Amino acid sequence: MPYWALTSFCLLWAFVACERRAPAPGAHVRALGTDSSLGGAAASASVPTRASARPAPELVGASTSLGASPAKPRIYVKNRYVFVRPRPDVNADWIGFLWFGASVALRSSEPAPGPGCATFYAIEPTGYVCVDDKQATLSAEDPVFHAVSRVAPRLDLASPHHYAESRGAELRAALPGAESEFPGLPALFHEPRRRLLPLSTVAYTEERTSVGRTWLMSADLLWLDKEQVTLYPEITFHGVELGHEYRLPLAFFRQPGARRYRRNEAGKLERSADGFALQSVVSLASDVQIQQGERYFKLAQGDDWVRERDAVLPSPRSYTPWGARVGQEEPPGSSPNHARKSWLEVSVLGGWLLAYEGSVPVYATLISPGRGGIPQAGKDTLALAATPTGTFAISGKLATVTMQAPGEYVHSDVPWTQNIQKPYAIHVAYWHNNWGNLQSGGCINVSPIDGKWLFDFSEPVLPAGWHAVRWQPARGAPTMVVVHE
Repeated sequence: MPYWALTSFCLLWAFVACERRAPAPGAHVRALGTDSSLGGAAASASVPTRASARPAPELVGASTSLGASPAKPRIYVKNRYVFVRPRPDVNADWIGFLWFGASVALRSSEPAPGPGCATFYAIEPTGYVCVDDKQATLSAEDPVFHAVSRVAPRLDLASPHHYAESRGAELRAALPGAESEFPGLPALFHEPRRRLLPLSTVAYTEERTSVGRTWLMSADLLWLDKEQVTLYPEITFHGVELGHEYRLPLAFFRQPGARRYRRNEAGKLERSADGFALQSVVSLASDVQIQQGERYFKLAQGDDWVRERDAVLPSPRSYTPWGARVGQEEPPGSSPNHARKSWLEVSVLGGWLLAYEGSVPVYATLISPGRGGIPQAGKDTLALAATPTGTFAISGKLATVTMQAPGEYVHSDVPWTQNIQKPYAIHVAYWHNNWGNLQSGGCINVSPIDGKWLFDFSEPVLPAGWHAVRWQPARGAPTMVVVHE
């Protein structure tokens, strides 16, 4: 299974320019393990609910009891990157892949032999997987499956792992002073490196104490000394669902120090001592006032005002990607075969994202696009670390994926990645909390809670038990992404 040498952050079939801090200007990254007292309501105060609206990929221990007799025959996954093929043929281009600890229902209990594997099985909802008892098995009692399912990524959570920054961490296969608890792991289960350079990141599942030290188990089941990393704090920021408590217009606050404005006795707006919390969000009324060339917006509740340049105000475009007017209900029959029309709108310099069902915005949040802003004529967009503008389709989705830059810098097990155009994607950044500001190497960074919400919202849907999926025309339209200045 070769590791692709690609020219930017690569996420399996797509490439992603997403580094937090490039080792050098224009650094590129590839994926691994592939065959190919302040006022304002904090945006983290009320967690959006869509993350639980669709079933999470099925993990034994999360959705299935070990040893239970399933109602339908299933396969049980023992390795990373267990590929789903469109037909029983290992040479067929893959349409998704499975991950250790997951299980997937079979469409048929009869094996189907094919090139490269004697026992393919058809899985739900489509595709075939080679079941050779090394990568996957039909037995829920398989000892390897039992062992790895306990530490599988928690795809029912916004953050499937815990995260840390390496200070030159050394990785080892065995926990010092203890016997291995993982009997006979399949080949290529671990990432190939045994050292993470400083500034690389690591995902881990748990910690243990042994021989007088504390050790962390990495996402690929290696061990590292806790003293060789700096733990990242939990990121709690997220956007808001629209339609009930919140409606447009809204104001987010991406910089500290934003103050409330109030009318003085002369009727002029003046700055008060009270402010808005960083990354908080408030609803706005329709009242707008211009004073000394600057615009001020009245809050929906109370008599306070916010100065426009102190806030991020998501402003929907006038039309959907298919030409309907935003905010107006579309007439019956405007969508062929009642197909779902979902899309995302991203403002690079504004630092915001809106999600739409049809012509109606349903979610608003802050994002962190490329630190180079928007593309510039005559300059290389990748080298500039800019985020490209245009209209794109989500071509594939990965629940987690590791990204590597030249010089062996890595971001381990990045959650909720959605490819939009080579080499760019929407994905979680667990290594910073700088929402609304230019930050990434070109990708659209989102917080863990936002990443999970958007991943569950968009098309193509990740089937139950799968870890990644490619868009296929036969399975419906993908979610569109409109990126503008």
